[in-house]
Amino acid sequence: MRHALLQKLRSLAEQRNACGIVVSTEASVFYFTGFRGPGYLVYSIADDSFTLLVPALEFLRAKKALTEEALEGYLDVVAFTPYGLPGGLALDATDDYKLVTGRASDVISSMFQDGCKLLVETDSITLVKKLEKSFTVEDVSGAVEDMRATKEPWEIERIEVATEIAEAALNTAISSLEADMSEAEIAAIIEYEMRRRGAIDHAFPTIVAFGENTVYPHAEPSPRRVLGYKPQPVLIDLGAVYKGYCSDITRTLMDGATTEFRKVAEAVHEAVYTAIDAIRPGVSAHEVYEAARRVLASNGLDKYFIHSLGHGVGIEVHEKPRISYRSDVELREGMVVTVEPGVYIPGKFGVRIEELVLVTRKGARVLSRFPSILW
Repeated sequence: MRHALLQKLRSLAEQRNACGIVVSTEASVFYFTGFRGPGYLVYSIADDSFTLLVPALEFLRAKKALTEEALEGYLDVVAFTPYGLPGGLALDATDDYKLVTGRASDVISSMFQDGCKLLVETDSITLVKKLEKSFTVEDVSGAVEDMRATKEPWEIERIEVATEIAEAALNTAISSLEADMSEAEIAAIIEYEMRRRGAIDHAFPTIVAFGENTVYPHAEPSPRRVLGYKPQPVLIDLGAVYKGYCSDITRTLMDGATTEFRKVAEAVHEAVYTAIDAIRPGVSAHEVYEAARRVLASNGLDKYFIHSLGHGVGIEVHEKPRISYRSDVELREGMVVTVEPGVYIPGKFGVRIEELVLVTRKGARVLSRFPSILW
């Protein structure tokens, strides 16, 4: 699966007439190798070789990841330690390993000829400054992000499973709602259920908000705020991580919903699906955003819509593309994005509905299946 991704990286280096490329953000190293942790993926055109450079204590985990991804023979794993290790230590059972002493930037520099053009994908200014002493460095973070934005079929499958896990946890949490339960208790149920059902982590700290707390888009679940007996809105935003890929959905519900809540929720629901209907390859992200905003404006609610419409989802829960009024990114087949308009009325309540959507050749396919309107 990841062999094709490595080929994309090789092609990028060739197209830019570079001597090689260094990938160092954890998410992108995982994207190309299946190893999640501190490390550097290095490609050398001169040797036509890929090297995964990891701290010595991560060597065995990196080797295991490459075996699981069937990348043995495509990638060499090299361990490094800045200060050296006592002699006689074994990093694996066969002593078949390479251990080098030095900082990562120095080890990387030794792999290329001084003065050549080196492509770098990193969020480390320190690494760039060190490499710039010996090479002409070109930032290709945007190019790598663009690669990651279009998902392979196996990536989409993992996102779908992550969505199923999150929705099962959400169902359990809603079924568990009682008047004496706190926001924090519901969040704990969700995160337990996601783990129990196969998630390796939550995609982000679960948001559970009751009543007026729903007006905060990033509300923090409180152990002291309980649901109570009076009907009030409940907003839940959650996501699971399955085999390294995220999901992200939001639902807002109210048992015994008021007329005002129903009106707002129905408008938000219409905005969600109007935007989804606008999604297709070649459409700009801001056009999708505007489709949702027009619906809210027609209901007199657009002034309460205070954030972007959505974002890409994959290895990270926030990836390219951003769907906002300023984004001119054109949607492409294979992108997975959220559509999540929200209305937040100060002093009253907030409503957000978030669907996870795959851009297909014919339009949009909604990956999330949990009921959108709940009361």
